[in-house]
Amino acid sequence: MSNPHPLHVAIALVLAAGAATLPLHAQTPGPSPDGSALADPVDLDTLEVRAQLESQMRAIDFKRASDAIQDTVASDSMGQYPDKNVGESLSRLPGISVTRDQGEGRFVVVRGLDAAFNSVSVDGVAIGTPEDSSRAAPLDVIPSDSTERLTVVKAPTPDMPGDAIGGAILVESASAFDRKGRDIRARADMSHQSLSGETSPKAAFNYSDRFADDAFGVALGVSHQDRTYESDNIEVEYDKVDARDGLTPIEIQQRKYSINRERTGVNLNLDWRPGDGHSYYLRTLYTDFTDAETRQNSIIPVGEGDITTNTDGTYTVNGIDPNDFSRRVRFRTKEEDTFTVSAGGENRFGAGSAVDYKLGFTKTRERVLDEVEARFDYDGAGDVSIEMDTSRPIPRYTISDSPAGGWLDNDNYQFNRFVVAPIWVDDEEYSAQANFTFAGDFVIWKAGLLGRWRDRNVDIDENELRRGPDINLGSWTTGAPRYTHGDMGDGISSSAMNSYLRDRLSEYSARPQDVAANTEVSLIEDYVASEDVLAGYLMATMDFDRLRVIAGARVERTEFEATGNVVDLADEETIGAISTREVSSSYTSVLPGLHLRYDMDDWVVRGAYTTTIARPSFGSISPRTRINRDEEEVELGNPALDPYRSRNLDISIERYLGETGIVSAGLFYKNIDDYIVDVTTRDNPEYQGFDVTMPVNGDKATVYGAELNWQQHFASGLLLGFSATWLDTEYTLDGRSFTLPNASDRLYSAYLGYETGGLSTRLAAVRRSEYIDSVDSSDSDFDIWVAENTQLDFSLDYKVDDRWGVYLEASNLLDEPLELYQGSPAQTLQNELYGRTYTAGVKLRF
Repeated sequence: MSNPHPLHVAIALVLAAGAATLPLHAQTPGPSPDGSALADPVDLDTLEVRAQLESQMRAIDFKRASDAIQDTVASDSMGQYPDKNVGESLSRLPGISVTRDQGEGRFVVVRGLDAAFNSVSVDGVAIGTPEDSSRAAPLDVIPSDSTERLTVVKAPTPDMPGDAIGGAILVESASAFDRKGRDIRARADMSHQSLSGETSPKAAFNYSDRFADDAFGVALGVSHQDRTYESDNIEVEYDKVDARDGLTPIEIQQRKYSINRERTGVNLNLDWRPGDGHSYYLRTLYTDFTDAETRQNSIIPVGEGDITTNTDGTYTVNGIDPNDFSRRVRFRTKEEDTFTVSAGGENRFGAGSAVDYKLGFTKTRERVLDEVEARFDYDGAGDVSIEMDTSRPIPRYTISDSPAGGWLDNDNYQFNRFVVAPIWVDDEEYSAQANFTFAGDFVIWKAGLLGRWRDRNVDIDENELRRGPDINLGSWTTGAPRYTHGDMGDGISSSAMNSYLRDRLSEYSARPQDVAANTEVSLIEDYVASEDVLAGYLMATMDFDRLRVIAGARVERTEFEATGNVVDLADEETIGAISTREVSSSYTSVLPGLHLRYDMDDWVVRGAYTTTIARPSFGSISPRTRINRDEEEVELGNPALDPYRSRNLDISIERYLGETGIVSAGLFYKNIDDYIVDVTTRDNPEYQGFDVTMPVNGDKATVYGAELNWQQHFASGLLLGFSATWLDTEYTLDGRSFTLPNASDRLYSAYLGYETGGLSTRLAAVRRSEYIDSVDSSDSDFDIWVAENTQLDFSLDYKVDDRWGVYLEASNLLDEPLELYQGSPAQTLQNELYGRTYTAGVKLRF
């Protein structure tokens, strides 16, 4: 008999647990998911607890009190999380993974669904994204020191926004009423990356206090990190070549990144609670993220010669023109900042009746004003040959040229072009909401209205400048970089390039034959858009002894308008016409929901049926049109796209182990209609005879999943935790079935901690299985996969006394690379290494 699928085993466990006889438990009120009326903070002063246990207790308390199906990561009394990065802290939760950028968690994936399927809010106000075409909000731009709680709601109640097929990620900053009396905290540390040898500082300061007989509260937080590090990357492009079976490397790129990232966060929160059930607040958060990156890369053109297969399975490529070899250096500074502010209050009237309200504003922007790449071609004396060995996933190669090793010497390269690519993205949203609660004899009624008014402006330019003075690349030479994947030869100084261009960039221009392509690229991705959402809901909460029933429906009306560009190329060097295209669309989404919660002594059983949506990405609905008459190809945006619509079922069983532990199991199912895919046809009536590629609403996608979670504290001081998620996802395209992009079918996390006296240690691991990144609808050999990965981190914290302590951290201990492959693991597409990072710091509290 074959081994059972882990998902089937988990289903059996959940059903068995549900059939058990369960003791009774009194119900506790929960926090409002939008943060407008949070429950009082957990009082832990009567217990002798330390950092990890305190954080765990806070998270368990919020989970137990909630009506929605959710998980929380809470800071400890020193304002720390298990991880420094917001996204990576969330990845410890069941069903959560992250996609990484330069080794740092950036986008959060909930239950295997793309990050664009999540809604992200800060203190109840939805935030935008600096991404030019996606709706995914990056979470690496928010310093964790500026937050108090991180929550992922996996099955939202009707009083929450409906754009949460993946989940609703709630980021909450600290209020003075989360703490007792005056609270001053500070921390500073230095981190060292093994790959670069660089050491980087970080500091944070938090202050809160209450005044006027605890009626008025102030909370202030400031943090700053300045991190310098490196990564080593090798990328291989494959194709099918007539001379060989299977996939053959046709290009290899050596890439070395040198990165400086600065993060600054400032939050100021004011609260006024005059009594008699009235409260008012102001929440502000500003974050600034600056990413200065140099990329040096060498391009090895394996596919440009004649291939001969050798008897030992290796092969030789002869007759490569040296001019096909290229060296490049790119520099850019990406600045992303986010500002959110909200003001509101709550007024309670009698027993159970209340009104709460909020005005919000959020602004997110990205600026890349200095991106430039310099490209140079190898000026060798004769043809080049390459010996290739593809017996390993990363091909090994030996290059024979004249002079020997000349391709590694900057003096042998001649100028090809500069590529200048500035980016401007602005995303603003105003919002207003009000919620009304009325307690009847048997039913608590809640109704609300929400308005969101969003504007986006995206301007992406790119110009190739090939005409101008020759440049001696040797004059930009710096020391040879340390590179894990081989010999990169001479280094190229981006500072020397920038110094040169400050005085002489104006001397370079486009060739006449490049003007059309430059114009096309600089116009086709630009758009201006507005999106207005008006929503209302009605929800009833009923208690039948131990059973709570929440039933209701939400209606969201979306109005979208945009202006983009239409570029018609008569041929590759001639623009036939340029015009603008204005579009508008609207749709109404009705989103019913039902939640059940059965609460007993140490058990909580939850069930939910929800309907949610995800609006199409801005890249898909922007009204862009690219017409290439030479190739008879057209690329279109599609503003008429309908949103993704999902019907979701969830059930979970939770067993609470006193105040410090939990065992839970859950099952979930999602049926997503109108899944959007890119389709190419030749029957578009507006473009007869052209291959027209356009995103369209296609068939449905399905997600089946199971989650298990266990966390426990033992009297000895030992803390153990383990979670696992199994997914089975599918959608169909052109007759082929695929798993959903970014959907690992297995996610595991575990930690082992120990706390005694002032000592707290933790070893934590997160492992995800492989997932598909992009799909080729006609040939699976060209599917791109992201290989499995395990992240292992260690931390040690020692509290010297009540006022100060020290800590040590080690991250990425296994030094596993980010690895992508094409078709099968035998063909590595990308392998990127980041090295280990070690941190030492001190923290204070007064």
